[in-house]
Amino acid sequence: MKTNATGFLIICMVLMMLCPVCLDAALVISPTDEGDVTISSEYRSLCQGEIVKICLQSPVPISATLSLDGREYTFISDKDSLNYFTLIALGLNIKPGTYSAVVHLESSRGVKKDVSFKLAVSGKTFSSKRIKVARRFTSLTPADIKRVKTEKELLGRIYGVSAPSWLADGRFIMPLKGKITGTFGEKRVFNDNFVSRHRGIDIRSPEGVSIRASNSGKVVLSRDLYFSGNTVIINHGIGLFSIYCHMSKSIVREGAFVDKGKIIGYTGSTGRSTGPHLHWGLRLVDNYADPLSIVYLFFD
Repeated sequence: MKTNATGFLIICMVLMMLCPVCLDAALVISPTDEGDVTISSEYRSLCQGEIVKICLQSPVPISATLSLDGREYTFISDKDSLNYFTLIALGLNIKPGTYSAVVHLESSRGVKKDVSFKLAVSGKTFSSKRIKVARRFTSLTPADIKRVKTEKELLGRIYGVSAPSWLADGRFIMPLKGKITGTFGEKRVFNDNFVSRHRGIDIRSPEGVSIRASNSGKVVLSRDLYFSGNTVIINHGIGLFSIYCHMSKSIVREGAFVDKGKIIGYTGSTGRSTGPHLHWGLRLVDNYADPLSIVYLFFD
């Protein structure tokens, strides 16, 4: 269902010319006893690996959650208490097709209502790449296996705890300038026998170049990991984390709050890496997503 608000549509058209993002003026306009609730969407593309922003406008303060593909996402208020949004990740394993999303509304008076809409997710073709790395990264010793297991458990605990509020400040930025040499989701074959999926993008850079936080948030990890080398993870709230790997050095401490654009480390080639670059990743709830997809979204 589309709105007839001509002025709003003109603004949307101008924004789309400036930035390749899709603004759905109104997925649903649902009447309630207290006025209309409008649900809209914003995204670069509706396909595997993308972040989608769902916006909600209400005439009165409410609480709201969204259910999609077996997961639940919480709406938080924007700078205006009557504007809300949540982020969903279309993971690598989501199958193309039309999905039913349900927004669960509850007013301050306790009145509940469910509002449904559809999201048509398209398929995407991912490239494949063969990479030669040091043998120790494909033939792990018992000590290596123990270390990797311990680090996996640590990351599980980190991703399992998220700030309930939104910590980011405005739109996301690129953490580094450079040529993208590794794309999100590509199938990687290491030393002709170990297969994995790339859960971020690689940005080529000489060693020692400054890496900046793509947005504000809390540093929840800053240490050396077996595969990703010197790694920093920032919690932006509501289940969203940005990930920076293979640094020559990180300069932020765990538990610190960093502002958008702050230098958090320097490019390098630590861990399972074939040369100086930054691996930049994004994780939302329990799905990894292409970090480029969030750069195109608007945040006040």
